[in-house]
Amino acid sequence: MRVLVADADEWRREALVAVLAAEPDLEPCPPAATVGEVISTPGVDVVLLHGGLDRGHGPIDVVRAMRVARGPVWVVLTDDVDLTDEVITAGAHGCLAASSTPVQIGAAIRAAARGDVAEIDQPTTGPLVQRVRREVPPLTDREVEVLRLVAAGLGNQEIAERLYLSLSSVKSHLSHTYGRLGVRRREAAAAEARRQGLI
Repeated sequence: MRVLVADADEWRREALVAVLAAEPDLEPCPPAATVGEVISTPGVDVVLLHGGLDRGHGPIDVVRAMRVARGPVWVVLTDDVDLTDEVITAGAHGCLAASSTPVQIGAAIRAAARGDVAEIDQPTTGPLVQRVRREVPPLTDREVEVLRLVAAGLGNQEIAERLYLSLSSVKSHLSHTYGRLGVRRREAAAAEARRQGLI
């Protein structure tokens, strides 16, 4: 399924693309910074919008303006969870707190692509609605070091040699980061740590 990340902020766009690329069933398109780029990207199934786009459009304005029959469905990440109902009313299939885990974001994208639509009276959390900001448990300094090396493309054995650790210690550090970051794989852990500004 083809997913287009739309965000005016280049750093957040690239981090979200990396998070989505770690999911085997999601195919990120080249990201978009403007409404024009969203419109001109063919074959998109789901648009993942974080924040607004060009010309000062907030997520509510963007979703409202981009609602078209037979177009892609929209899932919005927001820093202001109080806007959830307005975003859904504007036409988004889902709205999640920007602090949602990659697993939650992936579940929302898949649900929206299936045609599921969030309801205003939905509970606080669910695949298409996340009204609660997630508190991210801190990573240890060693876990951050390991993730930096994963992001640099090193394998577990290379990381062990570089940090003077056993291979099992590297695997243990990675395993701990998976739970804290809400991911399932090493590439996703590095991407999520980058998205959160931890590495």
